[in-house]
Amino acid sequence: MIVKLLVFVVVLLIIYVAFFKKASPAQKKRETEDKKIGSDIMIECSECSTFVSEKEAIIKDGKFFCSKQCAKLR
Repeated sequence: MIVKLLVFVVVLLIIYVAFFKKASPAQKKRETEDKKIGSDIMIECSECSTFVSEKEAIIKDGKFFCSKQCAKLR
């Protein structure tokens, strides 16, 4: 009887830790910093060799450009 109760408590503890325990503030901060680092990739412009953020780059014919002027869109 006591063994069954101990097994039940251990199973409940495992479920609690797996699903309900929140991450510590230090762990949350580390995850946020990792996201920031991964999202700011710099790419070189094919025309003028200026580096621009991947989010701001213009793609034309499979090449990256820093501006509309370099991509000759207008």
